[in-house]
Amino acid sequence: MLRRKWLIIPILCFAFALAGTLKSREDYMQKLPVYQKFKCSICHVSLEPNSGSDLNNFGRDFKGNSFAWNEKLARMDSDEDGFMNGIEIGDENGDGIAEVTIERSNPGDRLNTPNSVDQHTWSVIKSLFKD
Repeated sequence: MLRRKWLIIPILCFAFALAGTLKSREDYMQKLPVYQKFKCSICHVSLEPNSGSDLNNFGRDFKGNSFAWNEKLARMDSDEDGFMNGIEIGDENGDGIAEVTIERSNPGDRLNTPNSVDQHTWSVIKSLFKD
């Protein structure tokens, strides 16, 4: 009986630690105006991170900015792809109010850049050519 108690305690500690880690990830993402498309990969190199040790450049800038989304972070180009973080996230001025419903591109991935034609514009173009 005593052995079971000693086994249960580490399992419970692990479960609580894991739950706290998952909760904190969601809390960080919710500080961004839009994060639905790229989720964890906005800040992390891996798609399913298990710690904060695999942060990409945007993740490091976000952490260095006290996990705050604001004008300062929006004006940065963390992944050095020629597009400000605010343009990629969809909140160009960093006021926390997104101009789009889904990110234009991932500010943590240099190879992922915004389309020159967004979804709304593409819908308008397509409607011009309907019979």
